[in-house]
Parts: sequence; C-alpha cells; structure tokens
Amino acid sequence: MKGAGRGMRAMAYRVLSGLGLTLLIWILVLAWWQSNDHQPSSADLLLYLVAVPGALIAGYWLLRGVIEQLKAPPLALSPAPLVPDDDPLSGARAISTATERGFSLFLVDAWVHVAAGNSADDIVAAVEAGSRPGPSEEIMDDAGFPVFAAEVKDIDVDGMNEQLLRDGKDIHPALAIPAILRSIVLLDGVMAAAMDRAKEIMESAGEKISLQVFWLLPGDWDPAHRDALRGWFEKTCGAGHFASTHDVHLISVASEADAMKQLDELILRANRSLPDKTLMLIAGAVSAVDEQVVARWSSRQGLFSAGHQQGQIPGEGAVALLLAERNAVEFLRLEDVAEVSRVMLGARDKRLDAGGRISGRLVEQLLAGLLDSSGLEGESIKAVVLDTDHRVGHVAEAMEGVLGSLPHLDPVSDFLATGSACGALDPIGSLVALACARTKVLAGQSPVICLSNQHALERAMLIVSPFVASDKTEPRIS
Repeated sequence: MKGAGRGMRAMAYRVLSGLGLTLLIWILVLAWWQSNDHQPSSADLLLYLVAVPGALIAGYWLLRGVIEQLKAPPLALSPAPLVPDDDPLSGARAISTATERGFSLFLVDAWVHVAAGNSADDIVAAVEAGSRPGPSEEIMDDAGFPVFAAEVKDIDVDGMNEQLLRDGKDIHPALAIPAILRSIVLLDGVMAAAMDRAKEIMESAGEKISLQVFWLLPGDWDPAHRDALRGWFEKTCGAGHFASTHDVHLISVASEADAMKQLDELILRANRSLPDKTLMLIAGAVSAVDEQVVARWSSRQGLFSAGHQQGQIPGEGAVALLLAERNAVEFLRLEDVAEVSRVMLGARDKRLDAGGRISGRLVEQLLAGLLDSSGLEGESIKAVVLDTDHRVGHVAEAMEGVLGSLPHLDPVSDFLATGSACGALDPIGSLVALACARTKVLAGQSPVICLSNQHALERAMLIVSPFVASDKTEPRIS
C-alpha cells in the first residue's frame, strides 16, 4: 500500500508539473501575440500551444532519465556466470551442502621468483617500500623509448639451453621460444626448492604420502607444445616422486581469476575424493618481457607508457604453492601453515576504464559471501592482498568494495597491491598474491583477504587464515 501511494504521488507530481509548464508557455505566447497585435493562424496555435509545450515536457523527462542513469552505480554480475556447474558459492546454481561451502586446504609453503624478489617476504617488503618497475635496458617501444618492465635480472637462459641439449639431441622448438624459455628457467628454480621440501615431508612421514603436481600454463601458449612441456616438467619434478604419470597435470588457464578457479576446484576435489595425507603442488610461470609480447600489448593499447598511464607493465616470474588437507597437516604436525578458503568468483559488466563512476559493488558482494560461508567476523580481518598493479581504478575498486564492510582497515597500510612491484603476471599473479597473503597471515596471526582484480572484468576472492589445529600436539616438522 505504501508503494502504491508513492507511485500515485509521483504520477500526480508529473501531471501537475506538466500542466503548470504548459500554462506558463500559453501565458507567455498569448501575451507576446497581444503586445504585437498578432493574429495567430491555425498552424501557430498548433505549434505554440501544443507542440512546444509537449516537446519541452518530453525533453525534460528524457534528460532527467539520462542523468539518473549516469548517476546510478554500474551493476555487477553475480558470481554465477564464471562457475556454471559445481561451485557451492554460485547463487541459484548451488548444488553443494553447507559443509562444502566450508571446505578448505592448507598452504604449507610457497616459493616465488619475480622482479621484486625471490620470496613472498621480499615482495611484501618491496610493495610496502613503494618499489616500482623501471625502464628496460633492452626492450624499446615503437618510438624508440625504453619500455617499463618488471624483468628478473641475471636468470641463466644459456644454462637452461645447455641442460636441454644434454637431456636430448635437439631442443624442441617450443622450448626455444623466448617467452617460454624464460618461463621455464624461472619455474625450474622454484620447482627445485618446492620438490626438495615435498620430498623432505614425504620421507619424514614414515608411511605413504602421495603427491600431485599441477602446472598452470598461460592460456596463450600453443596446445601443440604441451607434450614437449610435459616431458621437461616431469624430468624437473623427478619421476621417483609419483606413482603414475597421472600425478602430474598440465592445465591451461586464461587469467588470474581462472587460476583461482583451478585452486577452488582442487579444494573441492581434495575434500571430496582425494585420499588422506595427500600433498598438492600448484606451480606456474610466465614471461612477458619479450619484444614480440610487448609489440602485441602495444598494438592493442595495453602497454604502459608516459602517454598511456593506464596501460600495464609487463612482468615475469614463477610461483609454486604446496598445499595439504587437514589430515596430512595434523598427522605431520607442520608449522607455518595457513588455511585457504573456497574461492568466490564474479565478473564486472564493464571495464574500470570505460568511464563513469568506479563501483566496488561486486567486490563487496564477494566479500559478503565469503564472510557468510566462513563464519568469520569482519573485524578479525587485518589486511587485503590484491594482485593488481599501479592502476588507480583497480585499487579504488578494491577499497570501495572492502572498506564499506570493513571500515577498520587503513586504506594505505592495510591494502597490498603486489602487481605494483611485480608488473603484470597474467595468469599467475593471483597465486603470487596468495603467497604474499600467507606471509601476512603468519606475521600477524590474523585472517587476510586475497583478491584478484588485475583482469579487466574477472574477479576472484578468498580468505587466508591462521591454522587452528584440532589437537594440542606439538609440531614435528618445521
């Protein structure tokens, strides 16, 4: 009844305002005709007493409608479209139980090698110190100016070439592509450390512990190269760690949010069907500091320059994350473990650089869903780690979406944008941010939000929390 009353009052206002405007026009027109002794024709009467008032009224309401539309915040899509089938957090399509909404995995360790440093601690320190990528000494743009790039210095590309020649008579053409070659050099280093750690844990267990490894490949790598990449990767991992070739998985991912989606699917799989005491290693690498890649970015107006501040700075790096389910963590009594929640996914309806007001509505929706499913109080969250870079709009989106629900966070010191120091690391930037979120959790022993909003439209969010054991036994493995 109240809604109907408001509707009637609005309609009455429109009718009365229209009549008032019409009456005012008639008075002015008739007064002008009378002062000039003008005898109006039928056409004059129709034009000035009917058409003019009608046009002014219609124009007024049309302009008002346009203004209201521009003032309205852009609508955000619900998280459902990115997760069409089996994501318990996907709104109307939810098919899982409340238990599955609370599924999680535990991040045991993380290894990172990017321009900002060789560890998550280095990246956090670089971002907090305001470190930014500088101009490249080798890569130039079309105008002959150095391209800003987050390039890892002194990686041993020649040494990798020699190793590949020792392993086979000829180097596969895929492994000679500069972007792929630099990527596997970076990945080789983090995988060596990660596999050593996994081997240490498995040997100390005293019983069978299984290991599954997932290599997330950039989506723009040619699928025809997969066999060559798999051959190299299996040698890097070491065949002795696996019961079968099915324990090594190569998965193409299209974006940072897609990498988070793969993590979410692993959380589901680990909790639903994987055997107890399973270790999982997710790894990825990318290199965009190559003249061909830079040329592609420049051609689509996506490259950062003095004249295009909203472009991205190409980066390169590698990351490996060692995860385990709760039974394995508690059986092995591991230290420095952080809990990783399910992932909320969504997509904006328009890019942040499309003009208009920057809305954080989608980020706010993702956060609300996570807080609801995790049962955490908002006040317990002490920081936000995001994978975005220097672009103001992306940082502003995160702040608007988070601070409305978590006003206790400081917009300067509590928001850590890893891409500002590492450059664009599509599609592994979100995993680098997750490694840094673990560092923040271990340092503060409080939950941290990990947000991926580097992509133009896709968004992903999870919560990283301190590990709370279900028993009181002392940790055995550090």
